[in-house]
Amino acid sequence: MKKMKFSSSVTPELNGFFLVQYLVHRFTYLQETEWRRQLERGRLAINGRTSRADAQVWAGDIISFAPDMAEFPEPAADLNVQVVYEDDWIIVVNKTGNLLVHHQGSSVTNNLMFHLRHGRQSPYPDAGLVHRLDRETSGVIMVARHGDYVARLQDLFVRQAVIKTYLAVVAGIPQPAEGLIDAPIGRDPDSVIRYRYSAGERAVKAKHALTRYQTLGTRGDVSLLRVYPETGRTHQIRVHLAHAGHPILHDKLYGRSDAEFIHWRDRPAQERSSSMLVRQALHAESLQLVHPWTGEQMRFYAAMPEDMGPWRCV
Repeated sequence: MKKMKFSSSVTPELNGFFLVQYLVHRFTYLQETEWRRQLERGRLAINGRTSRADAQVWAGDIISFAPDMAEFPEPAADLNVQVVYEDDWIIVVNKTGNLLVHHQGSSVTNNLMFHLRHGRQSPYPDAGLVHRLDRETSGVIMVARHGDYVARLQDLFVRQAVIKTYLAVVAGIPQPAEGLIDAPIGRDPDSVIRYRYSAGERAVKAKHALTRYQTLGTRGDVSLLRVYPETGRTHQIRVHLAHAGHPILHDKLYGRSDAEFIHWRDRPAQERSSSMLVRQALHAESLQLVHPWTGEQMRFYAAMPEDMGPWRCV
C-alpha cells in the first residue's frame, strides 16, 4: 500500500493549543483516544520533529501525520466517473452519487480528485478542484486541467457567471408549482450537528440565498423538480427545499431530526432501504458558461442517472 503523509498549517485562532487538542478540533474524523494512540506510535510531528500530545502548537507550525493506512480502511466509493468534456483548460466530469470530491477523513484514495490525478488509465496529474458537489449528489462538476487555471474558473462561480441546473425528487407537491425561495442561509442554532444549516431568520450568520424551482411532474406525494440555485451557499438546495417543506428524498441530514441523523451516522451499515436509491435524490444536471479562454458559449450536461430514473427513489 502506498505510504501516505498529510500535513496542515496551524492557523492563528488555534495558537497555544496542545497538539492533541488541535488534532481533535481540526480533524474530527478521529476521536481523542485514537489521536493519542497515533501520537504514542510516533506518527505525528510538528515542523518535522516527532511530538507528544502535550506539545503546544503555534500559528504557522506544520503538523504532519504519517498513518499506517492498513489501520484505516477506506469507505466504499463508486469511481465509475465519466469525462464528458475536456480541452486544454477544462475537464468536466459526470460524478457518481457515492463519491467524495476530495480527500476527507479516511477516504484518501477513494475520491474524485485522487482518481483523476492518479487512478485513471490516462490521468490528469495537475488537475485542480474548481467547485464542489456533496458526496451523494451526482452530476456535472468542472475541474481545472492545471492548478494555474483554478482561480480563473472559480471566479466565474463567484461572479455567478455559471448557470447551474439540478434535478431533485422531493417529498410533497410544491405550491405554487414554480417559484423562488428567498431565505438567507446560516448555521442552524438548534442543531447539535455543527455542519447543519438552516434558512430564514433563525439562521446564524446567515447569507443571502436564492433558489428557483420548477415542478416537472408529480407521482403520488412526491415531485420531480428542476432547480436553479442563483447563489452558491453550502447545502443551498437541500436547505432551501427542506425550509420550504419539501426535503429531498433520502437526504439523511435535512430530511431527518438530529437524533435520527446521528443514529444513522453512527450505524450506517444497519440501515436498509426498500428503495433502489440509497442516496439523496439530487443530480447536477448542467453547467452553462462562457469559456474564459475561447469565449465560446458552453453547456455541459449529464442525464438523470439510472438510480434516480425513472424516479426509482419513489
